[in-house]
Amino acid sequence: MGWEDGPGADEAMLDFSGKVAVVTGGASGIGRATVTTLASLGARVVVADVNVDRAETVAQEIASAGGVASACGVDVFFEDQIEAALEFAVRTYGGLDVLHNCAGIPRTIAPDAEVANLTAEQWHKTISGHLTSSMLACKHAIPRMQARGGGAIVNTASVAGYFATIDLASYSAAKAGVIALTREVATSYGRDSIRCNCVAPGPVMTPRGMATFTPAMLEGFASEIPLPRFAEAQDLANVVVFLASDMAGMVNGQTVVVDGGYTIKMPGLGARDVLSSARRQEQRQERGK
Repeated sequence: MGWEDGPGADEAMLDFSGKVAVVTGGASGIGRATVTTLASLGARVVVADVNVDRAETVAQEIASAGGVASACGVDVFFEDQIEAALEFAVRTYGGLDVLHNCAGIPRTIAPDAEVANLTAEQWHKTISGHLTSSMLACKHAIPRMQARGGGAIVNTASVAGYFATIDLASYSAAKAGVIALTREVATSYGRDSIRCNCVAPGPVMTPRGMATFTPAMLEGFASEIPLPRFAEAQDLANVVVFLASDMAGMVNGQTVVVDGGYTIKMPGLGARDVLSSARRQEQRQERGK
């Protein structure tokens, strides 16, 4: 295929048959939704997670549904374990086509704070768990994808990588770094047919999110999100799978914000403030006539 050539619409299918995918953090939340969706679309998947028992359970569920999956333990603080997980995919299934860097580090492991209250240890641990781990996974995925003739990497950032937070200085910096890393990989390896993109979630109702968000936070999110519900893990997985697919064959170096519109408006102009509940009810009644 030459520079001028590109796939026709009939070739750009959401089909992963014959492809091999590794999802870090694949045993829960967004990672679990992604790995199960990839498997349902024909991919042979590796559920890579620090919780090996839970990863085994997810792999068994995929197999029971007719998919092909294996579990692999990985602690993303350690480069040798990251490389071993990717090599496990090559050894087990013959190559590597898709990598989704989804593993995240909870604040119970990597506490965060405002800058004046932040220790160097807290900073380094958060940067390591979110940014360095993504870089290392890309580092070890790239030569394996080059050997395959190309591939797709999807990193996981956050809207916190674009906007300031109150007490998440390390996390915000790490996620901003993930966005920049994505562009670097996309620029450096695009000519090897390796695409690298990124998703940036807003509030997502994963088990970790539900354990983190207070009632006051949920109320604040609800007042600011224009859509009438919170994002679920599957909403993010759908975007990840699209970016990893041939349908996104010309999407490279991009970060897709998946937040229901949470970050598109001026501060304080929450959807519930702009359009009152009473007016919404009137509109519903008018539509029903």
